[in-house]
Amino acid sequence: MSYQRRQSIWLVLCLMSSSYAITEMGIRETSALETSSEHTSNLQAQLPSSFPQLQLNNIQIGADGFALQINGIPQIGTMRVIEPDRVILDLQATKVLPKLHNATIGVNRFGIRQIRVAQFQNSPAITRLVFDLDNNSQFKFLSTFEPNLGIFWLRPTRQITGAVVSGNSNSTVASSPRLSLTNQSEPLRVIPSIEGLAFNGYGQLVIQTSRAIAYQGNYNSANNTYSVTLPDSRISEKLRRPLLGSNSPIEQIRLNQVGKSVVVSVKTVSGWQIASTSRTSPLEIALQLNSVGKTVAEANANLRSQNPPMNNILRTNPSNNGRVVAIDAGHGGPDVGATRNGIYEKDINLAISQQLGQILQAMGYGVIYTRTADIDLDLAPRVQIAENSQASVFVSVHVNSLDANASGVNGVETYHAPSASLGKTLADLVHQQIIASTGANDRGVRSARFHVIVKTSMPAILVETGFITNPAEAAKLVSRDYQERMAQAIAKGVDQFLRSYPR
Repeated sequence: MSYQRRQSIWLVLCLMSSSYAITEMGIRETSALETSSEHTSNLQAQLPSSFPQLQLNNIQIGADGFALQINGIPQIGTMRVIEPDRVILDLQATKVLPKLHNATIGVNRFGIRQIRVAQFQNSPAITRLVFDLDNNSQFKFLSTFEPNLGIFWLRPTRQITGAVVSGNSNSTVASSPRLSLTNQSEPLRVIPSIEGLAFNGYGQLVIQTSRAIAYQGNYNSANNTYSVTLPDSRISEKLRRPLLGSNSPIEQIRLNQVGKSVVVSVKTVSGWQIASTSRTSPLEIALQLNSVGKTVAEANANLRSQNPPMNNILRTNPSNNGRVVAIDAGHGGPDVGATRNGIYEKDINLAISQQLGQILQAMGYGVIYTRTADIDLDLAPRVQIAENSQASVFVSVHVNSLDANASGVNGVETYHAPSASLGKTLADLVHQQIIASTGANDRGVRSARFHVIVKTSMPAILVETGFITNPAEAAKLVSRDYQERMAQAIAKGVDQFLRSYPR
């Protein structure tokens, strides 16, 4: 089909100050995240050379729309195509954070199934967001920018009518777009809501909010209760709450609307406390569960009684010059980690960890395990075991999870501590081996402040081996063969690192 006969409507929305400059130009529509040289030249011609470079750092899904973490207001091009039905947003002069490149984010609301993200073009930079829609979805989006938070909001509002741009080569172009974006000179007054509470698999209770919100925390030692006050907020009618098992360190969770504020009170059982921790998302407040006093001593006694003595856990081999790998099977005991359909993360972690240890021993390395049985072990003792053994590297094995409405998300993530150059090198090598060996979806190497990789003095990584909430990936993770492939890949990456950076 010739360029003249096949056109689409391109709305360039210049979100400068409080108004738009809207122009129309014909381009050839390309598939999802595909690059077209003709498309590129048109965009280069229309983009001012002085337009500031922006970066998209994250995308969060709230109750009332999408929060794009970005350091300014992007100039946006929009396009709607069908077969399959999707909307394309191009953020001009915008780089995407490398870990988001080729990411898929499950949505399943607002008539949108998922968002695909990619660096569509490098020079000039264009980040492309592809919204895969349910059949015949029609939306208008309102956009606002909150400079103090660095969040650009896209909020679906009333449905509108209009024709679509078709992806079929025999189709013609409609006279008006079905999707539009309009800027607001004043931000919407939307009261943030508390959407849910959930355990994230790292010993943390997470309060999930629809919008970024400040909070105050207060611990009452008299009744062992930690309270979080969120001003100018409300409790969502569809609030999600976690189930508290008989062995849960949390005795009770209460939410109360006190005037215009919401107070979340979390009461723990004896021997446990809750404290706030650093935020990794403006839409989440993470509360860290910590064992204190007698519970720590009990956990250590439990470790000694259920596991072999420490000198039996530490298995060395003369051929590796004393180099030791510390292997940490995440969770254990009543802390089952992520779970779905009767499958527990703790069991997968232990199975992969034990196979990893056996493979590393066969390679000639010493191995020390933080746990070799289904026991409850706090985070600090895991670090101490690695430190006491003077391990050369530390590997923590975990399984990922998301809400039920994001069951399509899958893949492997490998974490290192922020600013840990050797940790990042170790993570890169291990991650490359895993992706090459398993063919899993590559969700990238990332940094995070997880206790076990921040507090260890040796190069340390945490491997999220897959999503237990994805049925296909969960089936692999419980397979002995797949666990062995995962363990082999991690071992190869560790071996590469230790050969290149002997301690």
